[in-house]
Amino acid sequence: MKRNLSLGIFIGAIVFCIMTIISNIIHKEPEESPIPDLIILPPPPEEGMPLDLHPPIELHPLDHDNVAQPRFEIKIQNEIEDEVLEVVATLADAKEYIAEYGQYHDDLFVYDKDTNELVLTSNKNE
Repeated sequence: MKRNLSLGIFIGAIVFCIMTIISNIIHKEPEESPIPDLIILPPPPEEGMPLDLHPPIELHPLDHDNVAQPRFEIKIQNEIEDEVLEVVATLADAKEYIAEYGQYHDDLFVYDKDTNELVLTSNKNE
């Protein structure tokens, strides 16, 4: 009984493999052509009128006068590091930064970008 079951499973597996191989040989996928059937081209430009799809945007510097320009640099300066951490527009923003992070660092310095003068420091001894 056990031998007949094993023989049936074996014959079924062989028949399944043969049918799969035959169906793959008979049913070939049609190859897709590398060129699409329909190509849409833009209309030709009219004479006397250049084809300009994206004209340049005119920016006026006066439109941006109300934007605060960065004026103060916050640097960390010690024997290992000397780099700019943050650039802020107002001295109030620099004081807020120093108040927040100065408790962890005593080597934060605020410089005026225009004059390169030291304005503020996080060092409690100074």
